[in-house]
Amino acid sequence: MQGFLRRLGAAACALACASGFAQPGAPYPNKPITLVVPQSPGSVADIMARLVGKSLGDILGQPVVVENRSGASGIIGAQAVARARPDGYTLLVGSVSTHGLLSGTEKNLAYDPVKDFAAVAQINDSPLVLVVHPALGVKSLREFVGLARSRPGQLSYASTGNGSGSRFTVELLRLQERLDMIHVPYRSPMEAVRAVVAGEASIASPSIPSAPDLIRAGRLQALAVTGDSRSPLLPEVPTTAEAGYPGVVFTSWTGLFAPAGTPRAIVLQLNQAVKLALARPETVKGIVDSGASPVVRSPEAFGAFVRGEVFKWTQAARDAGIAAE
Repeated sequence: MQGFLRRLGAAACALACASGFAQPGAPYPNKPITLVVPQSPGSVADIMARLVGKSLGDILGQPVVVENRSGASGIIGAQAVARARPDGYTLLVGSVSTHGLLSGTEKNLAYDPVKDFAAVAQINDSPLVLVVHPALGVKSLREFVGLARSRPGQLSYASTGNGSGSRFTVELLRLQERLDMIHVPYRSPMEAVRAVVAGEASIASPSIPSAPDLIRAGRLQALAVTGDSRSPLLPEVPTTAEAGYPGVVFTSWTGLFAPAGTPRAIVLQLNQAVKLALARPETVKGIVDSGASPVVRSPEAFGAFVRGEVFKWTQAARDAGIAAE
């Protein structure tokens, strides 16, 4: 962590010198900026928006207001920003859902995640964790796969709906191992977790911060985390690759987007402001404490990443037989 901060701090200093944030009479910004979060308060996107938004307000010298516009799995908020004036004052805290998963699960998505937005900067990425009820009697992901194979059509997986990472994570495992399991959608992440705790569902894949207390209390058994490295919040839990399933990798990321047509100078200024925000120890600590990792990318690199995510998850939805609605 200290090494990360030193490297990022050095880069931030160079960016600050070149960015011109403090130039007198700078045309942007000269009024408050709104960060639209297309999920409810307390969601990962909401937490990231409030963490980064506070620092962005300090850096840009204008208030940054977080506005939650939840509904339709994030479509309502994302569509609102896609249609907003491209002047840098209405921005979206998008995610793997709004700019990836929904492309595969929605037949007529109300916006184009690539054409209707200017990718500004990624903020974080975070793995999920695969958990089961202890009474299932499995201690590892391999043991769970063996159990699912021996009981085709009997085990179920809880998720928060078609366009959720919690579904796609288990779908990756199901497809790779040709497992016959039943999908049971719930309205919220905590409802899906509670279903496993209550024994109503066999497995779920929630965000990591929602699981440690239940794992320590013996109410959930953790099998694997879905990132490239172990989570500091669950250091004893192997990654899916370590567990023998390198194809089952999913990270729940968030990032900042502006409406398409936003002047490039503003996109670059916002990107540099996010980089400066991610160099602040208090911001980094908040992200890490949430079970995530800060991610620094240029607008071009983030845009390429988003295009890859849209392609990957659209294909995954087809392979999994998830019907677009």
